[in-house]
Amino acid sequence: MHSNTFGNLLRLTTFGESHGAALGAVIDGMPAGVALTPEHIAAHLARRRPGQSAITTARDEKDAPQILSGVFEGKTIGSPICVVIWNEDQRSHNYDPLFFRAGHADRTWEEKFGHRDHRGGGRASGRETAARVIGGAVAERILPEQISIVGFTRQIGEHQATNVPVGLTRERVDQHSTRCPDLAVATRIEAELLECKALGDSRGGIVELWIDGLPVGLGEPVFRKIKNTLANAMMSVGAVVGVTLGDAASDCTKSGFDFHSGESGYTPESGYSPSANGIQGGMSNGQRIRLLAYFKPASTVGAMATEGRHDPCIVPRAVPVLEAMAALVIADHFLEFQLNRAQDLTRL
Repeated sequence: MHSNTFGNLLRLTTFGESHGAALGAVIDGMPAGVALTPEHIAAHLARRRPGQSAITTARDEKDAPQILSGVFEGKTIGSPICVVIWNEDQRSHNYDPLFFRAGHADRTWEEKFGHRDHRGGGRASGRETAARVIGGAVAERILPEQISIVGFTRQIGEHQATNVPVGLTRERVDQHSTRCPDLAVATRIEAELLECKALGDSRGGIVELWIDGLPVGLGEPVFRKIKNTLANAMMSVGAVVGVTLGDAASDCTKSGFDFHSGESGYTPESGYSPSANGIQGGMSNGQRIRLLAYFKPASTVGAMATEGRHDPCIVPRAVPVLEAMAALVIADHFLEFQLNRAQDLTRL
């Protein structure tokens, strides 16, 4: 099996299966001297962990991270950082080795490799994303304080948030189990997901991601555009079926006049377009990057859903996963940014 590693200068390798002994991450390319403790990572994992509320799976994993290498006396030492979390609440008997869930990797994995771990989807399970959250937590340690990455539930089913605060924070997003900051909509989403859970049904939705405080010039103009590295990161998450920069479905129907100059505060002389959603020519332009990630309904439905422990919608728990993937991308580009001009080398 190939392609378990993500990134260029900062590289994340994930390992482990849903019902195996453990899952973990190896982060290579992390500079030395960066403060890092298990508590830094645990705070991120706590936002993703199962069993948080009535609308998520009842699987109860503590997800307490153990740092095995790469850190000494609370600081990184420049060598690969290995972090592991232990699986403690598996119920493998809930899975029939002869049953293939539609929409999941069960059948394709069997056909590709000829042998699979049928317990909870094995490595193709959403549980694998815990290792990505570990990587994102480590990546965020090297980002400047002014950089902010905040995701939230924009839509689940037909319920769409419209009253979203301007100064959104992760703490504000986490106030409701749905991670929808429009509390009136969040209440309706919660009621629908509880009904789905009782019926064995599922829902999809949209996570919106805001990335603020970036310097101008992150990303490369040709093959490593920041828009394609971010899209690749988001699409690598199992249930994501689409990613757009801004509301692309609406933007593509506008006239050029409306799209390029319809925003207040636009000045042609500046060369920076507020309609660009933070990316021009493949590089950050210093403004907010706004991404929308679209999720299909969860794959486990029917009797397996009602008799087992599954999320009726993975959107709320996917929010910290997408934030982690964005952090890995931004940190990787940030390291590359330091190498693009000779005068920047003096800062390394």
